[in-house]
Amino acid sequence: MNEIVSKEEIAANTYRYKIQHPKIAKKRKAGQFVILRLHEGGERVPLTIVDSDPVAGTVTLIFQAVGHSTRELAQMEVGDSLMDLAGPLGKPTHLENFGTCCVVGGGYGTAPVLPIAAALKDAGNDIIGIIGARTKDLVILEQELGAICSRLEVATDDGSYGHKGFVT
Repeated sequence: MNEIVSKEEIAANTYRYKIQHPKIAKKRKAGQFVILRLHEGGERVPLTIVDSDPVAGTVTLIFQAVGHSTRELAQMEVGDSLMDLAGPLGKPTHLENFGTCCVVGGGYGTAPVLPIAAALKDAGNDIIGIIGARTKDLVILEQELGAICSRLEVATDDGSYGHKGFVT
């Protein structure tokens, strides 16, 4: 359990991992998170559960390698295991059919938006997405959100892709 079964760098220093944990995969709901620890004495790191596959027993986590623990996590490879993975934690996002919903995420903050957008869509809502990053190379999850949203707008701070400006 807690084994890394896939690893992908989706933007500079931003990684998508699939971790084996059947119980979390079956129980997680949109808006919940896990806390992981790499080794004894390691820092407790909270990460949003971006997706799960109850059949395969995996949870998907996306993180940016910016601090000591996340840089150490980024050095782990497929087949390595985390010491601890606790979850699902937190209160799930309130979902109902609101009609039309807009989800907004910038940079790494796009990761928590994906599971909420998917759950809102499953509840019968029309989803409009607005995502962005500092530059084109840092935009993440565009294809995944594009498959969920009836309309997806992309902005970059420098204007290298989509609208020039912030997502706000």
